[in-house]
Amino acid sequence: VLFFFCLFVRPRMSLVLEGVRTVQEARNMLKTLEKNEHQVEKDLELLLEQQGQMDVKMSAFRQMLPNLQNLSGEAVELANVVTRTSNLAESVSSKVRVLDLAKSRVYSAMKRVDDVIDLKSCVEGVQLSMNTEDYERAAAHIHRYLMLDQSILLETTADNISGSSTMSKSFAILREEEVKLKKLVNEKFTEATERRDSGSIDRFLKIFPLLNLHEDGMAMFCSHLSKTIEEFSNQQLGAISLDSGKRSGVAYADTLTLLYERVARTIEKEQPTVETFYGPSWLLYLIKKLQLVCDKQAVEIIHQLHEERQLDRKVQTIGFALNSRSASTAIKPDILELDTLLLELSLCSARTELYFRFLRKKMEGIMETSAPSGRALKSPPNSSKDVEVNISDIIHDSKINHLIQELIGKYIVIENYFMKESLTKAVNMDSCNSDGLTSSMADDIFFVLQKCIRRAFSSANVDGACAMLNHASSLLLTDYKEELQNKLNTCFPSGTGLDFSGMIPSKLQSKMSGSSTDKSESGKMTAMITVNDIEVTVVNVHKLTDELQAECSKLVLQVGETGKRKLDSCLADFSSVGATFKELRQSGIGKILEMILLPQIRPSINAFSSISHSFDENDLANFEVNDPFVQQLVSTLEQSLTDVKGSLLRQVYDQLLADMTSDVAILLEQQVFKCSFNQLGGVQLDKDLRMLVAYLSSQTNWPVRDKFSRLMQMATILNFETAREILDYWGPNAGPVVWRLTPSEVRKVLQLRVDFNPEDINHIKL
Repeated sequence: VLFFFCLFVRPRMSLVLEGVRTVQEARNMLKTLEKNEHQVEKDLELLLEQQGQMDVKMSAFRQMLPNLQNLSGEAVELANVVTRTSNLAESVSSKVRVLDLAKSRVYSAMKRVDDVIDLKSCVEGVQLSMNTEDYERAAAHIHRYLMLDQSILLETTADNISGSSTMSKSFAILREEEVKLKKLVNEKFTEATERRDSGSIDRFLKIFPLLNLHEDGMAMFCSHLSKTIEEFSNQQLGAISLDSGKRSGVAYADTLTLLYERVARTIEKEQPTVETFYGPSWLLYLIKKLQLVCDKQAVEIIHQLHEERQLDRKVQTIGFALNSRSASTAIKPDILELDTLLLELSLCSARTELYFRFLRKKMEGIMETSAPSGRALKSPPNSSKDVEVNISDIIHDSKINHLIQELIGKYIVIENYFMKESLTKAVNMDSCNSDGLTSSMADDIFFVLQKCIRRAFSSANVDGACAMLNHASSLLLTDYKEELQNKLNTCFPSGTGLDFSGMIPSKLQSKMSGSSTDKSESGKMTAMITVNDIEVTVVNVHKLTDELQAECSKLVLQVGETGKRKLDSCLADFSSVGATFKELRQSGIGKILEMILLPQIRPSINAFSSISHSFDENDLANFEVNDPFVQQLVSTLEQSLTDVKGSLLRQVYDQLLADMTSDVAILLEQQVFKCSFNQLGGVQLDKDLRMLVAYLSSQTNWPVRDKFSRLMQMATILNFETAREILDYWGPNAGPVVWRLTPSEVRKVLQLRVDFNPEDINHIKL
């Protein structure tokens, strides 16, 4: 410590003391020094505490010193070994390089010897093959000659004058034979195509690649195939005028189909030969050339279809008919003729899409095999830029693709008109079906919609299918819904109530009612049939949606994810049409209930308030035998329901009964609040309600008791011994009971008891 003080602290203190002038400054400095001294003592104590650990570490280090000395020697020895190994490897490597150079020179010499031998063989072989007309063998010799490096062979014999002369003469002979063979092969191939000799065509087609004439060979071959396809197409197109059979209405679609099939069969037939002797890239070239002639002939077929079927004139006439204010005077195309035309147009679109799918699958398969990283292959060797092929060039930019899109636009206009006219015809020809419950209109209209939409789906065109789904939805929500709405409005004029009694009147009633009764009965039956038709419409919408969903899943496999989203959206909109007709059905059921049933039922319910409900034991016993209220009400309900049950579909009848039950409960509740009760009167009300619920439950499978829950709770309250008994069933004591009555309504029901004190009722806390 003294050493530390003398070494560090004292010199610094001498410097600081020079600036001290007062006692206070000296005291402050003393405190500072004491603090520093205290801190130094702590640091020294900490170092002393670590002395033991340092001793242990130093002892371990001393034990490791002998090992470190041995390690140093071994490291020096290892470095010497590595140096010797490196020198050896360098020596071996230099010798290997010398051997590789010698080996490559030997191989080069051997190759030159083989090339010289092959050159001599080619000269002898090509002359012999040409004399014997063995053009395949001659082409093979020329192909071998073309693979030789002429400059290297001439350098090999440069020192030998006679050898060099012989070598030059051999090359001159082969060049001369090459020119002769190329000319001969071109002439022979041309003659074969003129004779339509398929064997010779196939023979000389395989020779072109051996002469490095890939593009010339494929150009001549594609030209031959194009002429063949063009002649076939013109022949089929010319035969349409002579066709008067069952398929004459779709003759152009059949001709287009035959063209596509001919091109597809040609590609499938020639694929093995082209891929084997020319390579996959040249197969794409073949597809491109054949697609060009197919595109040309298909456009010709579609143009002739336009002219012969007068497609543009019919579209124009339809436009005039749709925009004409007077539909009766407008000139309209024949519906049956349009039906056949629409089938032909959809077939043209479907067959074209099927053909494009074939081309796309074929080309993508070739590209995945030959160029998996891109959609376009590079030009084949020794070819011009015209050989480059891209799917977009072949399919999407083709004339027939654009023409089919225009055709689909006209198809949509005609199909929409066909649907509208068919709907109008179905409405005009509407008649009652044999079951007497529905009319022919609903099923006829959905038959037409199903036919039109499925035909649009069969065209394999997403835009056409979506457009027809939207048109069908619009047609149902406008024209068809308006027709049904008008029928309901005609049967139920605003503010008019109809007497439904005697819907099936006796002969005497018929004679007394006369024509007015017949007219009323006709209106009632029309109303029933219309509501049934609406129910059939709802069912048909769901059924057609399910069928179209299956059709959509098939079409999605062809159109991809984008097309799937379009179809799903349009199909969802079409499915939502069912909800609109459900609302219309409910409106019709409400009108039947309000205008026909309730006028008969309401008097029987109103009779409840005309009966005294302050009973004694004798009155209760008499009501057991003859209940003037519930028996009459059940009888009225029985008569009313019997009259309508045979005229409504089961689903409509069940919904009508459910709505009627709700209305009966509401009307009866209103009558209960108009009466006064004693306890026995409450007992009788409970019996009446149970009998009424039992009867209504027997008429339907739907739950009925829930609709009378408020009335049943009112009857329970009216059965209490005292007003405060409600507290045993209210609030925490309610248990599983869910009260449908509010506290104010409970007080109001309690006040219906003539024997309950109003003050006691008011003091009850609910």
